[in-house]
Amino acid sequence: MLKRKKRRSREFKSSSQVIDIEEARRERKKKRKDAAEKRGKTPKTKQVVTERQAGRKARRRMVYFFVFLFILCIIGVSAFNIVSLKLTEAKTMKEQQALLEQKDKLEKVYSQVNSPEYIEQQARQQLRMIKPGEILYVLPDEDGKKDKGGIIPQ
Repeated sequence: MLKRKKRRSREFKSSSQVIDIEEARRERKKKRKDAAEKRGKTPKTKQVVTERQAGRKARRRMVYFFVFLFILCIIGVSAFNIVSLKLTEAKTMKEQQALLEQKDKLEKVYSQVNSPEYIEQQARQQLRMIKPGEILYVLPDEDGKKDKGGIIPQ
């Protein structure tokens, strides 16, 4: 098993050594500069982009583009669904209004159904009933298909 490196806080916890922060910063900066020179890079100079880095960057841009396009498509589909639902709602509201009007008309007719005048009117029109002393004349309709009845009192 590998031995773990001591953490800095534990390393300096047990020692009574006084550390100069500015000096430690300078040393770290120098180590970074030396490491960059070993790799062939100097800090604060124009960095050269390799083909591999350019390929990664292009792939990353392509992934971002497709993610953005996917999110845009989802938003577009959602907007389309909302608009179609609103249109359906408006159509349904019109149908409901028409049905309510039809219901009101039918309720008016229903309230008149039990009146003697309505019963007499329906008996004369549909059943061709007449009162005593009246004569019923049945005439052909304009189309010749239906008979149209006329009642003449005597």
